[in-house]
Amino acid sequence: MRKLLPFILSAVLVVFVAAYWVLNYTGNNADLADGRTCVITVENGMTAADIANMLHKEKLIKRPESFRLEARFMGLEGKLQAGKYEIEAGKSNSEIIDILARGQVKTISFTVPEGYTVNKIAAKLAAEGLGDAEKFKEAARNYTPYKYMETNNPDVIYKAEGFIYPSTYLFTDGMTEKDMLATMVKEFNTQINHEKIGDAAEKADMQLRDIVTIASMVELEAVFKEEQPRIAGVFLRRLQIYMPIQSDTTIQYILGAQKEEITFADTEIQNPYNTYVNAGLPPGPIGSPSLDAIKAVLNPEQTDYLYFVADKDGHHRFTRTYDEHLQEIENIHGPQ
Repeated sequence: MRKLLPFILSAVLVVFVAAYWVLNYTGNNADLADGRTCVITVENGMTAADIANMLHKEKLIKRPESFRLEARFMGLEGKLQAGKYEIEAGKSNSEIIDILARGQVKTISFTVPEGYTVNKIAAKLAAEGLGDAEKFKEAARNYTPYKYMETNNPDVIYKAEGFIYPSTYLFTDGMTEKDMLATMVKEFNTQINHEKIGDAAEKADMQLRDIVTIASMVELEAVFKEEQPRIAGVFLRRLQIYMPIQSDTTIQYILGAQKEEITFADTEIQNPYNTYVNAGLPPGPIGSPSLDAIKAVLNPEQTDYLYFVADKDGHHRFTRTYDEHLQEIENIHGPQ
């Protein structure tokens, strides 16, 4: 037996060396690299053999048998996950197996700009080919996974309005409109919890929904971030003395489009969101505010200003009386 041992060890070594050579020689797909990036879909129930054949058909691997052998050698043959993947031609078998085993599925980038409404986000999703605008809007209509989003006000169009966090997201292919909405709203919740906004709201004796509503107007009024606390201060002071907020941003929300100049007739529109004809807050947020705007409402600049008007570069001129306000309008636009 001792005489046979060297031969057995030699045979085992030869097998390992041969396997290593096969895996490295046949698993190296560098000569298939031609600049292509293929999108492949691994369906539920597909075996490693099915996946190997698909990859071979797409000219991403040289030999299906070597792919299966390597997956088995890596202990991942039964752990390749379903999903849609982007695979660059020229990747080795082991690299592809690693991608599939980790579920590193194809992602699509989508950005929600600050101040965007549900309608604008829905239109952007549709324009970028990521979803159906109507399905997204329908999902946003009554979506309230967190208590602070709840409202019984029948005039609220979308209960998720204002609670979609402005950020860039990586969505996986095949996500539904409701899945995407849930991801955005969850991010809002994550961010406000991280910044302890709920605690600050409680300390200020304000409802979070009201804070977000005011912040959504501040977001859309302020071109420059540094003006947000002062604008928030004006809105809060008006609310304190029961003076209508009179924010053009709420008129834009009613109109559903950005209008260069709001007319007197626009301010007379009979609508619950019109802060010219209705005192107090509108029924709900009118867009997605940034954390900066939310913090501005919680930490407003304390002044006795009641009016502001934007000059030609987007900065605002703040005044205490209506006569001063009219004078600033004339200074900017000339005699009316």
